[in-house]
Amino acid sequence: MTQTNDLSAETVADWIRDHPDLLCRHPELIDLLELPSSEDVASLIHHQLARLRKRNQQLEHNLQQLATIAGDNERLMQRLHRLTLELMSTESDQAFVDQLLLRLRQDFQADEACLHLLESSTELNGHPGVVNHQNKAPEWLTAAVERDTIQCGRLTRGKLATLFPNADEVASAALVPLAGAGLLALGSRREDHFHPDIGTLFLDLLGHLVAWRLNPTEQDDRKRA
Repeated sequence: MTQTNDLSAETVADWIRDHPDLLCRHPELIDLLELPSSEDVASLIHHQLARLRKRNQQLEHNLQQLATIAGDNERLMQRLHRLTLELMSTESDQAFVDQLLLRLRQDFQADEACLHLLESSTELNGHPGVVNHQNKAPEWLTAAVERDTIQCGRLTRGKLATLFPNADEVASAALVPLAGAGLLALGSRREDHFHPDIGTLFLDLLGHLVAWRLNPTEQDDRKRA
């Protein structure tokens, strides 16, 4: 192999003549070339301009995506703030759950929403949106509560049947732990609505809100600890 310090301009030129597709295989080299101001190299200049335009278009697309995400997040946080004010003003646990499930369906595109509690709640017994497992929860559900980590994505038919009354209509779901008390299960008919890479800040804040409202004394104790 020819050593780098033995290369001459003629050697490089000869090599390029033998490999005329060099710039096709390595287009980034075009940006390193010093070109004379001549009509003979107009095609190279045009090629460089085309590459720059493509880069600018990609950057503009990325900025538009970031702006869209920022706008969506701002609107989401505004809705969460309004939801918090509404929920904090409810006078009973039953009214709280009624308002919570209603708003999740109306304002947050949750086709299904259900509250799963590990221990029985006298006031919420019989509520259509609440399942009191009374220490008889499936092992996987108890493990999800203890893991205290939000899970999003597709679930098995068996798990969906446990979580939602209308399980056949749920294609993706989010499981939001409630500080050891249970889970808030959200379902969507769209497979891509709750996916593993989705941002969970809103769901995390929502989980803390629901957990505190259902058991404010315990939440205060956790903060002091």
